[in-house]
Amino acid sequence: MDSGSTSRIHLEERPYRSHLQPACLPCRKRKSRCKTISSSTKCLTCESHGTSCVFPPTEDKERPKNRLNHRTRAARRIRNTSSGQGNYLEHNAIRSPSNISTGSSSQIYAATQARYSNRNRSAIINDAQREDHSSHLVTLLGESGNDNSHVVSPAIVDDSEVLHSYLATSPGGRNRMSKQTDHQSPSVSSRRGRVLFNSFPRRPLGVSADQSPAFHKCELIEKFLDHDLEEVVNMFFTHANICFPIFDATSFKRTFTNHRRKISPALLSNLYANSLVYWSKSSSITGRCPDVRFIWVQANEALMAEIFLSPGLSTVITIVLNICGRPSTSIFGNGGMLGIAISLSHALGLHRDPSNWDIPPSEKSFRTRVWWLIVVLDRWCSLAYGTPLHIHRAQHDVPLPTLQDIYPHGGTSIQLAAASIFVSWVSLTEVLGRLLEHIYHVSKAATLKSTVNENLQLEIILTEWEESLPEDIRKIVMRGTDLSIPGAANFRLAYLAVKLLLRRIQLDMDMSERHYESEDMSQYNIYSQRAAEEIVLLIKELDESHLSGFWIPVNAFAITSATTLLLRSSLRSKDPAHSPPLRIAKDMIACLRRLQQDSGWDLADNCIASCGDVVEKIEAHGNAPTTEPTTYLQDMLDNDSFALDDFLLDPVYAFDDGCWDLS
Repeated sequence: MDSGSTSRIHLEERPYRSHLQPACLPCRKRKSRCKTISSSTKCLTCESHGTSCVFPPTEDKERPKNRLNHRTRAARRIRNTSSGQGNYLEHNAIRSPSNISTGSSSQIYAATQARYSNRNRSAIINDAQREDHSSHLVTLLGESGNDNSHVVSPAIVDDSEVLHSYLATSPGGRNRMSKQTDHQSPSVSSRRGRVLFNSFPRRPLGVSADQSPAFHKCELIEKFLDHDLEEVVNMFFTHANICFPIFDATSFKRTFTNHRRKISPALLSNLYANSLVYWSKSSSITGRCPDVRFIWVQANEALMAEIFLSPGLSTVITIVLNICGRPSTSIFGNGGMLGIAISLSHALGLHRDPSNWDIPPSEKSFRTRVWWLIVVLDRWCSLAYGTPLHIHRAQHDVPLPTLQDIYPHGGTSIQLAAASIFVSWVSLTEVLGRLLEHIYHVSKAATLKSTVNENLQLEIILTEWEESLPEDIRKIVMRGTDLSIPGAANFRLAYLAVKLLLRRIQLDMDMSERHYESEDMSQYNIYSQRAAEEIVLLIKELDESHLSGFWIPVNAFAITSATTLLLRSSLRSKDPAHSPPLRIAKDMIACLRRLQQDSGWDLADNCIASCGDVVEKIEAHGNAPTTEPTTYLQDMLDNDSFALDDFLLDPVYAFDDGCWDLS
């Protein structure tokens, strides 16, 4: 019998997921699934890659039975002998933000290590839990499966419970009945708190599971990255995920290594594209960076295909990766995708508190983390794009994330410090939400009163947040220390953006209350200029180490907002070309151009494009023979009518990539 016949028999005899006969040597090297069909002499993976398919020789000896890992056995013994250890993570899951960190990053690390007093015992349990979490992560991030769990409307919860009781006792009814997530039976007084789910088809009628255009897009991106694929994933967790924690790094990397093809291809495509901005930061990559725009086009097409064919939790996470991608050039696209992500999040029940649900602790933390990532994007995109909030405080009850939600198994000092900054940033986002509710309140039926008391109340909200911060986080926010911690510079910029928004609101309320003829008569005019100047000072202090961390792209509009306020103040002065606000705005533009040229910092692009030319026009007009204010403003109107609207009005509009952006 020839070798071809032998190989064919070997392939035909090898069933799917066989442990008796190993995969071919190339698939073992690639760590990919080896699936064969009888009509081919090669496995499907080797046939798609065009490589030779060679199987190792089959041993006649019977393989020994699988034995449990010694750590897994020890973990089981501990769980059996200790009644409280089974709820190890649940016991430590809920903590207030004020108790998350005290002291420097090393003190944060020491405090966390102290909470895990018995290191040997914890290591055994954590290893088993991480392995379970990795397996569970495949289900959460995968595109496979025919059904999705959709939250039941609170209006028909009682109907669903009656049907649930009936179907539970009828043959075959369990597959169609609704599922209640709460451990305890809710009382009549807490009917609004009940959360039930029903199963619905994940794909539209007529679409089969093997139709996956996203897979081909992902495969194309991976061919461009080739040997640098794992390093690209490492760059994402080193620079982006550490500051904006979407995944648990250890669990995701283990899942990526062992079950990469089970992860949503749209999610992987957007993760790859998200990492390319950090290409020059890696010392392990020697190749040339692929065309970033081309990779993003493929990632966007993969996302759109998944939204139509098989939306789910992986789609929500993919949209988060897409909106946070840099460079950010599509304002309308980001706003539309954010709306889709919020709708899917509500459908999947992410807006409800999972603390008492009968699900694994890892899934509770994951759902909490993903929901607050969506809330963060909703709030900051609302500030940047000028659109009202999609998520309101009264319509969700998910507790603020804690350090345990982000790093349930502990982490390094840098990881814990970055996580503490993120948790404080989420609480700052809640303060931003209160301010946004004020500026978007346009209903005539219940008009907000612009009084001194309300002005003071808004000030108290921000002050109380400042006072609630741990000392080390407070120093980062108030004085700008330790900006080298991942996410610290972004956090301080976010705080200054909220402070600037508050000063704008106070200025507007003060003008309406006292009926001033000019802004110069209000003390909040000076406060607003000082808040904008603080943003300029922060930008001037940045260096290469600060830029290497993750900055949420929409925070670029905070830089533009500060510059436009300074330009507005200069235009309303008697001598615009020689006014202090214009000088500060010039320093901002000069610093941004330096960061753009030396470091390729894309967050500087929006402010330079919107304000750079106008700064030069104001300065040039100051050297002209006529500097009378009326003539100056008329000249600005004749030469660039939109520039006048751009800097005398608030909010500010800017033209970018063929569409009007609202900041």
